[in-house]
Amino acid sequence: MWRDVGCIDDLPDGRGVAVTVEGEPLMVVRLGDRVFATHGLCSHEDKPLAGGHPEDGCRWECPHHGARFDLATGRATLLPAVAPIETFPVRIEGGRIWVDFE
Repeated sequence: MWRDVGCIDDLPDGRGVAVTVEGEPLMVVRLGDRVFATHGLCSHEDKPLAGGHPEDGCRWECPHHGARFDLATGRATLLPAVAPIETFPVRIEGGRIWVDFE
């Protein structure tokens, strides 16, 4: 089910923003003209990902232990994380960010 998670104009480029959808933590990231939505916690130790930063294209570095994830696929690309994070489809309509959260 698609959920409205905010205004695209409020999402700074290169920053992860924590949002909660139906009690679940998500992270929404804008990198240029692309927007990604992932589970909001690192698979390594369940710490928030939103304070991290982009690395090498669409990879995201966890701010706590340096694990990296591919924002498009959720795949863990750098230790200490080995498990992927869940990713969600995103669309922009009328200046709003919609995430397909099921």
